[in-house]
Amino acid sequence: MMRTGIRAGLPAAGLLAGIVGTMACAGAQTAAVRSKTAPGGKPPLSITRANLAQQAAFTVVQTLAPKGGDKLVRTYTVRVKGNKARMDYDDPSMGSVRYLANEKGVFFYIPANRSAMKQTLKGGVEGALKVAFAQYATQLAGARKIGVATVSGQPTTVYKEAQSGATIYLGTRPGFRLPVKAVIDNEGGTSTFLVTDIKLNVPLKEDLFALPAGTQIMESSGGDPAFPGVAP
Repeated sequence: MMRTGIRAGLPAAGLLAGIVGTMACAGAQTAAVRSKTAPGGKPPLSITRANLAQQAAFTVVQTLAPKGGDKLVRTYTVRVKGNKARMDYDDPSMGSVRYLANEKGVFFYIPANRSAMKQTLKGGVEGALKVAFAQYATQLAGARKIGVATVSGQPTTVYKEAQSGATIYLGTRPGFRLPVKAVIDNEGGTSTFLVTDIKLNVPLKEDLFALPAGTQIMESSGGDPAFPGVAP
């Protein structure tokens, strides 16, 4: 089995819900955060909302290439505005789907049947970022700096973490001080996370972060008894 150290799918409630209450990852393990720090003391990545511009749009491409297996590529389109976020991607079984985070909560929306499941996620965009990038923060805690590089037009500092075989390119530009690229290459194969088409402080319309009128809404668990309902 391939030992990735990089999530095998943005727990979808992780890249958006994870980047927003889930810049979510759709089903993968999050490594426990180790207590040690990078050589020199302070870990290179401390995730806060300030790591990302107030308005940002970018694409995440995640590629898994296990040795002896078929390559899997997943693409996520992410937009963030203040404490609102949206992540669109294609699910093999449901088609086009999206995660939305706004003042009413975090929702998993399926356009094909105009329904949305309200998620029990808290913490807003900052909480989502922490979820989405937890494993990178963990790996960076034990990594060593090996150089600098420009990736997707972003200046980055490059770190190597020996235990997992991860190479992480950490953005240094104000507005995107988050991992821009991460590659794990070991005996199981290769896993790559790459952020592309990064646009910072771009205008984003409010309706991008709202459920379409008439959406049937259901609670995922232990939520407001008024659900299921209909988005106004």
